[in-house]
Amino acid sequence: MPRTIASGPTARIAALAMGALLAVSACGGTPSADVASLGASSAPSVAVATPTAAPTPSPTPPDVSAPFLKAMNDPAFSATADISGTMSVGPIKGTITGDAVFASGDSSMNMSIDLDVLKQTTSQIHVDGKRWSKKDPGPWLEDPKPATGSADTSIGSILRSLVKVTDLGVVTKNGASLHHLKFAGGDTVSGSMVGLDPASTKGAEFTLDFYADPDGTPAVMSMAGSWTQVNGAAELPATMDMDIAFKHVGTPQTIKPPTDVWVVYTSKAKGYSMAHPADWKVTSTKNEDTYAIDGQGYVYVAPTAYKGSTAKFAADLKASYTKTFKGAPASESPKQLGGVPAIRLIYEFTNDTGQDVTVADDVVSRDGTGWEVYLATGGGQEDISIFDTFVSTFTFTE
Repeated sequence: MPRTIASGPTARIAALAMGALLAVSACGGTPSADVASLGASSAPSVAVATPTAAPTPSPTPPDVSAPFLKAMNDPAFSATADISGTMSVGPIKGTITGDAVFASGDSSMNMSIDLDVLKQTTSQIHVDGKRWSKKDPGPWLEDPKPATGSADTSIGSILRSLVKVTDLGVVTKNGASLHHLKFAGGDTVSGSMVGLDPASTKGAEFTLDFYADPDGTPAVMSMAGSWTQVNGAAELPATMDMDIAFKHVGTPQTIKPPTDVWVVYTSKAKGYSMAHPADWKVTSTKNEDTYAIDGQGYVYVAPTAYKGSTAKFAADLKASYTKTFKGAPASESPKQLGGVPAIRLIYEFTNDTGQDVTVADDVVSRDGTGWEVYLATGGGQEDISIFDTFVSTFTFTE
């Protein structure tokens, strides 16, 4: 905002009072005899006004938009950052924590959202124009390439797009006196750059503000927004207010692509997709897909025609597996499969060759099809943890 020294009525009155005082001082000397002879009783009583000194204007903070832009637009811009904030979904409120690294146009981010009953950690890496995402307990997956002509809304691209900012003055931010900076597109930021999934959100509106140290060094990037969270037929209002506080600005950083990237297998015939390690192979028959490593199958996807609820489907499977798996399941628990409520059945038994076997079977009935996504292993609980990674990527495509 423009800053000027006051030139209104108060300043002019102060200047006139100072001028009058100087004029009186210039006429000094000894009082004349005529005035003295009037005596004290006849001398008029004149009140001498004490002039008011003009206020000293506060120093005007410099405009730091130029050095800020120079730092942000530097192709070699590097920094680390701490992430903090709050989030709400419907009546549930939670916190945001995380960290980030920026290095010459590349970026990485780890962000955890703790909503009391739900904790979700999401990671992103952007290197040399490629982007990978990871949502725990899922694996690293390479993001699809943006469609030709679509906008890049990553944080790195936002930083590189800054061409003009306005210094709005000094404010207190996170306990420090910082310059508040705004750019023209700061009130129309897409929610996708903070990891919002367009498939489960709508109406996202975000604002973006920057804060800089007195020398223009980037200090904080703040994002605030609201959207509607969609879960099936349910829709809940959601909000987020998040700060990315820069540290070590100018110190070189290194970001590397993830090494253990899984690939996605999509079955058009069966209407689903699921990721697997790059060295696994998928073979398909009419009734079942097998995910195998070194020729040994471990994870299977088996859809079958079925009309009935998920609970009824699970009950029918338990009845049919009593002999095969030598009794009732060791445990039965609610799960999610492809965003749909499912039931996990776990069997533990010794097969006819004396081998200990564990079967984890996630079952769901959906749109006239009963789905089983299951693990058959001799590795016990450790392999069930790997199975969790598989099913976390399962998606219905029809």
